[in-house]
Amino acid sequence: MSRSFEHTLRASNPPAEVHAALTSEDQWMARFAKAKKTDGYELTKHDDGGLTVDISEEVGTNELPGFVTKVIKGKLIVSRTDYWGPLEGDHAEGTLTGSTTGLPAKITGTLSLQPDGTGAKLIIVGESTVKIPLVGGKIEDLINKMIKDMIDQETGETLEWVAAQQS
Repeated sequence: MSRSFEHTLRASNPPAEVHAALTSEDQWMARFAKAKKTDGYELTKHDDGGLTVDISEEVGTNELPGFVTKVIKGKLIVSRTDYWGPLEGDHAEGTLTGSTTGLPAKITGTLSLQPDGTGAKLIIVGESTVKIPLVGGKIEDLINKMIKDMIDQETGETLEWVAAQQS
C-alpha cells in the first residue's frame, strides 16, 4: 500500500529567484556546510540550467518510534535524489525520489515551481510506500510527516540564502 502526500510552500520571491537558488551549487554547499555535512552528497549541474542533488546519509534510530525500530534490519541509510529542470518562462518542474536500506521504503514525487502573485509557490506531490505487513501504513504516515518537515526546513534555508544574497 502507499500513502500520498501534497505540500505547497509560498515565497515572496519570484520564481526566477527561487529557481536560481534551488539550482545553485553555492546554495547547496552553504546548506551542507551549515549542517556540517562533509560527505554523502553529489551535485550535478546540467547544461540546460537544471541540477541534480544526490544525498545519502545514515539516520540514527534513537528518535524513531519503537514500532519502526523493531522492523529495521541493519543500518538505516536514506538516499534521496532531487532533480530540478530548467526554468521555462516562469515555471520549473522536477522530481524527488528516495529509498532506504534496513527498511523497504520508497518515495517518489514531483516538484513544481510556479508564479503566485508577485512571488512563487512550490508544490510537492508524491507518495511513500513501505512494504511491511501491518505497520507499513503507519510508517508511511510517519515518512510523509518527515517529508513535510524536511521540505519546510530546506525551503526556509533556501529562502534565507536568497535574502542573504540580496543584502
